[in-house]
Amino acid sequence: MNKQMKRRTSLLICMALMGLTVNAYAADVTATSSDTETHVINVTANRTALMDLDTPAAMDVITEQDIMNSGAKNAFDAVNMVPGVTSFSYGASGLEYGAMDSRVNIRGLERGSLILVNGVPMNLNGKGGLSSIPTDSIARIEVLKGAASALYGSDAMSGVVNVITKTPNKEGGSATVAVGNRGSHSYRVNYGTPRFLIGVERGFFGEQDPSTPVRTDSVSHPRGYEYYTARDKGNSLGLFMSGKVSDKVTFNFSRFEGKSAYAQLSTESNVTNRNRHSTTYAYDDTKNNASLIFKDDNTTATLFYNDRDLKGKNRKHSLPSYTSNDSNYIARQYGFDVQHEWDFRGGKDYLIAGVLGKRETYRTTSGPVYASPHRHSLALYGSYSYQINPKWTTVLGLRYTDIKDPVKNQQVLTPQFQLNHTINKESSLYMNVGKAFTMPNLSDTFKTVNRQYQSVSGRNLKPEEGWNYELGYKHITKKDSWKIAAFYMDFKNFFSWKPDSNGKMTIRVNGGRFRNVGVEAQYGRKLTDRLKVTVGAAYMNPKQREIDKTYWKQANPKLQFTGGIHYNSPTWTAGSSLNFVTKRLKNRDGGINPNLVAWNAYVGYQFNEHSSLRIDARNLLNRHNVISNGDWEYWDEPFNYKVSYTYKF
Repeated sequence: MNKQMKRRTSLLICMALMGLTVNAYAADVTATSSDTETHVINVTANRTALMDLDTPAAMDVITEQDIMNSGAKNAFDAVNMVPGVTSFSYGASGLEYGAMDSRVNIRGLERGSLILVNGVPMNLNGKGGLSSIPTDSIARIEVLKGAASALYGSDAMSGVVNVITKTPNKEGGSATVAVGNRGSHSYRVNYGTPRFLIGVERGFFGEQDPSTPVRTDSVSHPRGYEYYTARDKGNSLGLFMSGKVSDKVTFNFSRFEGKSAYAQLSTESNVTNRNRHSTTYAYDDTKNNASLIFKDDNTTATLFYNDRDLKGKNRKHSLPSYTSNDSNYIARQYGFDVQHEWDFRGGKDYLIAGVLGKRETYRTTSGPVYASPHRHSLALYGSYSYQINPKWTTVLGLRYTDIKDPVKNQQVLTPQFQLNHTINKESSLYMNVGKAFTMPNLSDTFKTVNRQYQSVSGRNLKPEEGWNYELGYKHITKKDSWKIAAFYMDFKNFFSWKPDSNGKMTIRVNGGRFRNVGVEAQYGRKLTDRLKVTVGAAYMNPKQREIDKTYWKQANPKLQFTGGIHYNSPTWTAGSSLNFVTKRLKNRDGGINPNLVAWNAYVGYQFNEHSSLRIDARNLLNRHNVISNGDWEYWDEPFNYKVSYTYKF
């Protein structure tokens, strides 16, 4: 037995002796810490606070405690335990390498999820990653499944992930030091008052060699040699601030700085050839997000700003220095969102109406001439909830979006119809039908001509658009809960690739189709006051038809199981989560992506009210888990652990 295996075995035995159990976030998570609360309250599904049983949509709320229980490193990890939500990533926990971005896939749709932070849209140039959001800043995460463009506009094709951050409420702070294997260590400091909250997180990770299988020649990628990909060491810095300007106005700001690198390494025995055919790609990634939010009993108004500045470079190992590559860009988005709610008939009915305006810009910082496409959007939206009788409630939603596009202006109308039937105080049925759309990325609105970027007046990219149909049942009590949803999705005008003059697939066109039919089920039970268990499953058949093709191909994994158990006492806390994904896609060599078996566990001990110790272990089976989908396989980290000490003051 080698040293690494001995360390892993010793750690597992230690955790077992300390009382380890299995956890995922509990399906019966409450709106407050009180055990008397039965139902979850969300604010995302209908843009107003509703209890779960009154929400005519598939909705999951992940609380701050749930995130701790799951052992998630960030928001990207946390949402993977929701049935029907899978992910695509090139690095562990959603680590991004420049344009090789991570994404959350709701109901089998690639790039169909709108990411919000406190209700503010975060998708930039079609990308909305969650890996840059540190867990210490998160109060809860709300995951809405199903088309949501009637209330949220573009990008909400298959659902919405709304990360709601902490706000100032009391004086005090904490400091955490964490050390793990594989070069992992981090430092976190948080401090708050009733008016101001600030948090800083510094993280480091080591090399992962290899991070892919050895790759051979293919018809579309002839190289003449074998190679594999390895992750280089990197680091990140996260800053979060929230301040109450007044009792009704809150200012939020976050900044993320990440340094990451990966190498494509030749396996040739000849050193000269190996160096000539090996390349390292390095990236500096900076993101800023700011919002000023006014909120009273009936009105919410938000001013927001987001940006991303990506700088990339690469170096052949036979050369002494790096050169800038063509992945460099700056993307910005800023705007406003104002909504008001009116109540009628003594609160039985309500009308929500609002307006959203935003400007998006994208600027390449590589090449002899910079391309700077921009887009203006102005949307009017509304949602009317009418109580037919105490058992039946219907909701009608409508959004009109006027888009000034670099290529062709668009006007998009997205309706939604929902129906909720209250069976009794513990059960309900619902129906949810909605249309959704996604605009093309700004980077797809120009092309290269004679190595110079210019706008393309002739490229008429229509929005992707289509419908989502859903039926669901919910049963929630103080002890347990059931959630079941069946859905059908049908989208057209899907973006596809066509070859440019050099034969490379770089030109975006419309013409693809996407369909999916499936069912999701969740069960959660509170076994005792200290022990909770949850299981979930999703079966679907996501398929896509490319432009000019007559056949449909599988677009995402078909089958997912999640589950776990969590134990909590005044002194001990322990748990583990399991995410199993199977019936996956074909890879480029004709095989199938192997089953993903992500089994994580943790145990913690509270010394006193100020200090605690915790051990997290991930990928307990030490599997080569493929965290991408389809042709190019990228692996999650092997077995890894982290020991963290937290002191509260």
